[in-house]
Amino acid sequence: MSELLSPEVDGATAAELLPEETVRAIADEIWASFIGEDEVLVPLDGDLPSETVSAWVGIDGPWRGRVVLTCSTSAAEELTRALLRGRAPAVLDAEDVEDGFGELANVLGGGLKALLPEASSLTLPMVGATPPSNGTDEHVVTSLWRGERIDIVICSVPLPH
Repeated sequence: MSELLSPEVDGATAAELLPEETVRAIADEIWASFIGEDEVLVPLDGDLPSETVSAWVGIDGPWRGRVVLTCSTSAAEELTRALLRGRAPAVLDAEDVEDGFGELANVLGGGLKALLPEASSLTLPMVGATPPSNGTDEHVVTSLWRGERIDIVICSVPLPH
């Protein structure tokens, strides 16, 4: 898939570096591998619920940006259960969801980072109700999973050193 990327990083927007079809392809691979072979992201719009949770990682290299995964808290719990594949406790606590949902953002960010034309690194995943502000070139890929909206946002941002 790296052939879908522009070889130039300078001045490129998030959408130019990581176009929607590339983001969807990586997300589909991750969903099949980590969530379940029969689990799919459907490229449709839906409404985000009033209470959401986000997990994000920064990409630091010649292009500096962020990958943010946002969904309802119940979808984040179900994604965590799917990641744990039968090893999930009957009741997930907030730390379990933070770890699982953060790991999903980390894997997604890592898959997208690998497609960039030059070596980059990832920040540690963060999870919270409100992600940091997005850059001006915000690129949103919206899907439905089990009837719930899941947004993947990619944007250029300055990352602190």
